[in-house]
Amino acid sequence: MEYSQLRNFKLRYFVIFAIFIFIASTILFLFVNIPAGEEWLTFVISVCFLGYILQQTKKWNFTYSEQFMNKTMSKARWAKYLSITACFQLITVVLTSILLIILYLVFEEQIRSFIELFQFMTMETVNTPLIVYILFFINICILAPIWEELLFRGILLRRFTLKWSPQKSIVVSSVIFGIIHLNPINIVFAFALGCVLGYAYLKTKNIVVPMLLHSFSNFLAFLQFCYANQTVELDLPTTEAVRRELYISGAIFLAISFVLVFLLVKYYKHFRQLKNPPLKVDEQPEIEALLGE
Repeated sequence: MEYSQLRNFKLRYFVIFAIFIFIASTILFLFVNIPAGEEWLTFVISVCFLGYILQQTKKWNFTYSEQFMNKTMSKARWAKYLSITACFQLITVVLTSILLIILYLVFEEQIRSFIELFQFMTMETVNTPLIVYILFFINICILAPIWEELLFRGILLRRFTLKWSPQKSIVVSSVIFGIIHLNPINIVFAFALGCVLGYAYLKTKNIVVPMLLHSFSNFLAFLQFCYANQTVELDLPTTEAVRRELYISGAIFLAISFVLVFLLVKYYKHFRQLKNPPLKVDEQPEIEALLGE
């Protein structure tokens, strides 16, 4: 497939469609009391997004893979991509924990005063319905990796390479990918992950590779979700215990950061050497027209 065909996907139409689906779905779930409503809302939105992208894919005959995965992915390459992806996910979790601990230490007196209002609640068992876990897994480990990779890597990233270098295209598409995640920490993490996924896609020319890496990253988040939804203790720890946890989290953060920096520096030269594929002769007029717009 010629990359210039990707211009047939009008991003503004997708944004309008996304806004409409989000508003309509939100209104629907506000008036209909459904168990696990938030997860069902995310599920409906993801299915609609995926359906729209697949409809456009069929309409314009988009193809997303130019090489077979077994020809481009070795065990060493899988180890590299998975280790970097895991480091990004773990460092995000640890950094979030550190920030929460610091906030607790800064506002410890106010937090303790607030908790004293609920002294009768010493422990609360959170009975999260099974459907919540199922939907959460489907949403972030299956649906999101598919439609997000088709959109951000399969369409947007390759469209950007018509105008810019692969490095700039990866950065710009990753910035957009990060912004949609809203949470400040998640924006930074999603941007970094997007760069890894974008590089992996342009390097392997197979959309399944970033999909699997994305799914692996989200699966780690799913495990964290399962752990966090077990038992919540309202008995506050001592200041010494919190500080000790801060030291441990800080040490883990530095260790993971060291590994991550080592991996990124080691493979940065491959990122710099990444080049766009040579244009076909029949693509030259279309690209020149695109650059002139």
